[in-house]
Order: sequence, then structure tokens, then C-alpha cells
Amino acid sequence: MTKPIFVELGEMRVSGISIRTTNEQQSEGDNTIGELWKRYDTEGIQEQTPHQLDSNVVFGVYTDYESDETGAYRLLIGAPVTMENEMPKELESLVIPASTYAVFTSRRGPLVEVVVELWQQVWEWSRQPGNKRTFRADFERYDRVNCADPSHAQVQLFIACEPE
Repeated sequence: MTKPIFVELGEMRVSGISIRTTNEQQSEGDNTIGELWKRYDTEGIQEQTPHQLDSNVVFGVYTDYESDETGAYRLLIGAPVTMENEMPKELESLVIPASTYAVFTSRRGPLVEVVVELWQQVWEWSRQPGNKRTFRADFERYDRVNCADPSHAQVQLFIACEPE
């Protein structure tokens, strides 16, 4: 397992589209996450998102956790946007809270495969003594440079945690 680096980040606002699901539903073949990503791309949600801070970045934000990784959560796929501007009613917005984040960076490889591997690393890391997730908000960061080729992608995963 790759050791994460730790960073302090201020709050960020993300606007896009979301679903509510569980890891159990996803492991049983529910493809709502895949369908949400497909909808984000095919409907051109990012192109319709005003006030973007960086049009080369997309976040997959996990928030509104019912409990921990076994409970329901909300996944919002969207772009980082300015804090003060209004969004179209078709888009949902959320604020990722300021926090300490453990940052995991994937190897280069097939996109879905490296994301699954990252989450497995997170679950392994969080079972080790001293590593405590807060379950406030976690996010995957995809950028056009490292994810341009989905067969050779590299992704970062930010996990909100208690400071070491």
C-alpha cells in the first residue's frame, strides 16, 4: 500500500449532479455510479457549469455519510466553482469543508481499475491504528492531463481525516 501524504485544504464549492447509494449496492451490481458519470459526460454537465475555477478538473465528492463506509452516502460529480455565485437550478452544489486530508495517488492504468485500487488502499489504511476518517467529505480528483487517456489514467483520492 502506498502511504498517503497529508494536506490541509480550505473549503471548496463543487457544482454538478448527484445520487445517493451504498457500497453494498455498488458491489451487488447496481451501476448508478457508472450511470451518473455517463450522464455527466453525455449531457455535457461540466460545459454547462458556470463560474468554474478550473475547467480541467472534475471531482467525485462523497458526502452526507449515514455512518461510515457501510452506510449510505451522496456522490456528487462536478466542477470546482466560486463560492459566491448562483448556479442554475439544474445543478446541485455542496461545500467540501476545510479539513486535513490524506491524499492517495493511483498508479497509471485503466481508470476504473485504479480508482477501485485506491479505495481498497483507503479501507486498508483506515483499519490501521491511528488513522481515523471523519466521513465529512472525501473526493476523487480527475484532471484532463492525467485522465485524458482512460486506459492510462492517474487519479488522486482525498480522504478527510483527523490530524496525525
